[in-house]
Amino acid sequence: MLKRWRNLPRAGVGLLGLALVLMFTVTADAGSGRDGMRRLGSAPNAVLWGVPAGANPANSPAVTVLPTVQEFSIAGSTSMNFLADETAVCGAIGLSCTSGPGNCQCVQATGTVSDGVGPIFQGTAVFTLNIDTDVAVTPSHAYPNGSPAPGACFFASGILSIGTNASIINFVTSGAACNAIGGGVALYSGGFDIGTSTGGFSSAVGGGEIGFGSNFNTGIGIFDLKGAGTNLN
Repeated sequence: MLKRWRNLPRAGVGLLGLALVLMFTVTADAGSGRDGMRRLGSAPNAVLWGVPAGANPANSPAVTVLPTVQEFSIAGSTSMNFLADETAVCGAIGLSCTSGPGNCQCVQATGTVSDGVGPIFQGTAVFTLNIDTDVAVTPSHAYPNGSPAPGACFFASGILSIGTNASIINFVTSGAACNAIGGGVALYSGGFDIGTSTGGFSSAVGGGEIGFGSNFNTGIGIFDLKGAGTNLN
């Protein structure tokens, strides 16, 4: 629930520190960054960035013709549901809680697109976000949010689905969900990739960034998405 998202204690390790630990773990004593990555790739159960578990990176297809891309933006407002059902809502679209029952917060925002640049000017919007709020483990899954007031940030993943003219485009996102200064303010910032979509967007490919802000006291959420892609209409 929002109170958990807002007031959980800070962890002792920040995102920057975590990144530095990971970097030095991977590349320590390596002759080069490439050697370090080879070591990581040969470790049992290693997961490389962008490479599915168990896949051979050498099998990635060679691209001979690069697509022409166009920039686009989408913005809109939503009505917030901070207590969406973890199984029926998040689990139904593949956003399962890997930390176990009760350790994630499922949030869903529903509304409309009201502004944009590019081919997506209107449509209904459904933004579903699954937030890992587990603080019972060591290290905690909560991280300091950088504000002077008590608060925390959490890793999150989600899907923003927008319907336009009988077509649905799905933006698959991962990022950080944070409590802001002042009670009841929740923020999300992440990157996205265009996932499996339908209708005129069935061949769409693209990526970019999503920003999202919401307020518990008003029940309103605002999203802003900017990116670039191809086959967008």
